[in-house]
Amino acid sequence: MRKRLIVAATAAFLTLTTACSAGDDDGGGGTGAGKPAQNVACPPIDKAAIDKNATFTWMYSVANTSFDPDKITTSNSWMYLYPVYDTLVRMDANGEPKPMLAKKWKIGEKGKSLTLTLIDNWKYHDGTAFDAASVKANIDRHRDAKSFNKQALRGVTSVEVVDSATVKVVTKDGAAPLIGILGSSAGMMMSPKVFDDPNQARMPTGGSGAFKVTAYEPNTKVEYTPVKGYWDPAAVNVAKMVFLISSNDNARLNATITGQADVTFLRSSMYKPAKDAGLAVCQKPSLASFTIALNVKRPPFDKKEVRQALNYAIDRASVNELQGGFCQPGVQMFPSTYYASDPSLTAGAYPYDPAKAKELLAKAGIKNGFNFTLETDNLDAYQRVAELLQANLQEVGVKMTIRPVELPKLMEGFSVNKSVDAIMVQQKADADPSIQISSYYGADGFSNPGGYSNPTINDLAAKAQGAEDRASRAAIYKQLFRAAHDDAASPVTLCHLNTPLAMNDKVMGVEVFVDGSRQFRGVAVKKK
Repeated sequence: MRKRLIVAATAAFLTLTTACSAGDDDGGGGTGAGKPAQNVACPPIDKAAIDKNATFTWMYSVANTSFDPDKITTSNSWMYLYPVYDTLVRMDANGEPKPMLAKKWKIGEKGKSLTLTLIDNWKYHDGTAFDAASVKANIDRHRDAKSFNKQALRGVTSVEVVDSATVKVVTKDGAAPLIGILGSSAGMMMSPKVFDDPNQARMPTGGSGAFKVTAYEPNTKVEYTPVKGYWDPAAVNVAKMVFLISSNDNARLNATITGQADVTFLRSSMYKPAKDAGLAVCQKPSLASFTIALNVKRPPFDKKEVRQALNYAIDRASVNELQGGFCQPGVQMFPSTYYASDPSLTAGAYPYDPAKAKELLAKAGIKNGFNFTLETDNLDAYQRVAELLQANLQEVGVKMTIRPVELPKLMEGFSVNKSVDAIMVQQKADADPSIQISSYYGADGFSNPGGYSNPTINDLAAKAQGAEDRASRAAIYKQLFRAAHDDAASPVTLCHLNTPLAMNDKVMGVEVFVDGSRQFRGVAVKKK
C-alpha cells in the first residue's frame, strides 16, 4: 500500500542558484487548505479604465543589493532594475524572446555570432545617445571579472560595432543562448558616462528604461516615476510605481488586503486567506525546481541503478502535498511543458514504486541498502521536506542522515570542497537553459562535483549551443533530456514550483513570469 507522509507546515524556501550567491524567497509550503489551480491568468488591461494618474504598489520580501546591474549579488535584484534599465532582448511571461532595445537580431557564422539591430532615436536618462558603441561598452563591462554577469557571458569572445545601430557579438561555442541571457541583467543598458560613478548603486541616473528612481529608502521602499518621451509609451500606464519591502508574510498580505499595497506574492499558507479576503490570485507553474544533487564520484551514486532507485523511492505527490499543491511533481530539469525539455517525460516516468527501487538496488549489488548524508539549508522548512524523503528512502533500506547547514556553506561543501554526498536545494531557472545544463552535466560544472560526463549529453549540449533558432534547440533538448533520463543523471528532480500572486480589484496587466522574475511593464490601475 502506498504510504504517504503528509506534513501540515508552512515552508519558507530560499532559492539557491548556481550563478547567484543568494536567491529568491517565494517558494513555499503550507497547510494544504485551499489548494490552487495551476494556471490562473491575472486580470487583463481594460484600456478604457486605465487611470494614468494612479500609483501602482508592489510589496516584496527582500531588498535589492544594488541599482547597478554589474554590482548586484543576486538575481532577486533584477525586479528592482527592470523599470530603470531596458534590456537588449525582452523575455516575455512565457519565456519567449521579444524585441526591446534590439528591434531585431540574427544568428550567423554557423551559429557562432549574434548580430543585433538597435532601436533608433533613444537616449539614456542622462542624455547620452543609445547606440552601438554604448552597447559594446555595456557588454564588455558585463563581461568584466568583477561583474555579476561575467558567468552568463563567459562564452563571448568579442563585441564588434558594425555601425551606429548594429552590434555583432561573437562567441566561442554558440550564440543562441545569448538571446535569453540578454534579457537579464547581462543585457541591461546603462549610460557609459556613469560606469565609474559609485552613486549609481544607490540612486541611478544613467538608466535606459521607462522609469527613473526618484526616492529610495534602503530595505524599505523604492519609488519610480516615468521618463518623459519614453520610446514605447504603451509600456507606461501609471504616474508612479512604488516597491515596498517586508519580510513578514502577514504584513505583506494584510497590506494588500487593506490597500497599502496592490500586489504581493503568496506562500501556500497565505493562499486561502488571500482568497477569503476577496483578492484576485493568479499563478502558473514556473521553471524553478526542488532537487537533490548527487556527487556521483561517491559510491554508490556512481551506479545508474542506484540513481534510478532513488527516483522510484521518492513519493513526489507527497512532496507536492507538503507544499500545499504549489509544487507539481516532475522528473526532469525543466517542466515537460517548457521548450527545453522532453514533453514525454512527465511525472509518470518515475512513479512512486518502492518495490522497483528495491529491485534496482539488488541489481546494483546492494540489496541491503546503503547509508549517505544529505546536506540542506538549516531552515525548518527544508528539514521537513528532508524528513519526508528520509521516510521514503527508509522504506527501501536506504538510511539518509540529514545534516542542516547554513546556506552560504551549502554549496561550499558540495561544489567547492566536493566533500558532500548530496544536497537538497531549490533550483531557480537561469537566463538560458544552457547555463543550468552546463552546471549539472558538464564535467567541470559547478553543480557536478563528481565530474559526471555523458558523451551523448555533451554532444547534444554543444549542438544546442550552436543551433540558430529555438525550434532547432527544442528538438535537441528533447533528445538531451531523454538521454539524461535514460542515464538517471543528477539531479533528482522532485517537483516544479508554482508562483502565485495576489492583488486587489484595481490592478490590471500584471503577469506571472515562468522564470520567476518580477516585471511590471505596462501594469495599470483602474479609475475609481
